[in-house]
Amino acid sequence: MDNFKAYNDTYGFLGGDEVIKQTARIIVKNVNSDENIHNFVGHIGGDDFVALVTNENYEDICQNIILEFDKKILDYFSEEDKERGYLEVPNRKGITEEFPLVSISIGIVEVPKGRFANILEIGEVGAQVKHLAKVTPGSAYAINRRICNKLNI
Repeated sequence: MDNFKAYNDTYGFLGGDEVIKQTARIIVKNVNSDENIHNFVGHIGGDDFVALVTNENYEDICQNIILEFDKKILDYFSEEDKERGYLEVPNRKGITEEFPLVSISIGIVEVPKGRFANILEIGEVGAQVKHLAKVTPGSAYAINRRICNKLNI
């Protein structure tokens, strides 16, 4: 998730825990929507998740996760924050900073047979595509070097 720390700083750990649980429910529901017993969702820690998907419709899954997340995340913000469209959070020096509302970034790695020498290479590519999605404003997903968000799907 993007800007999750700012959310936690504003709404507290209990609020943050609820957002993490809701995010997990959204991911699990969408990854397992076709009842594929070979799909897997794991919680790496904090606000990071991993999903292994064996079917070809992974872009549909990402699009559905983003649409549902962006709709449901608003339930976890005050009316004032929603209207403003950002959080005001004082930093360690007491200076108020503005942070966009929480969004979700998804990195996708296609793993055709023989492309990667080991799991570490997959993890490195995963970190790269997640970074590409994170630098895109709002919720987005990235596949290798292509970036998609809810507006240009």
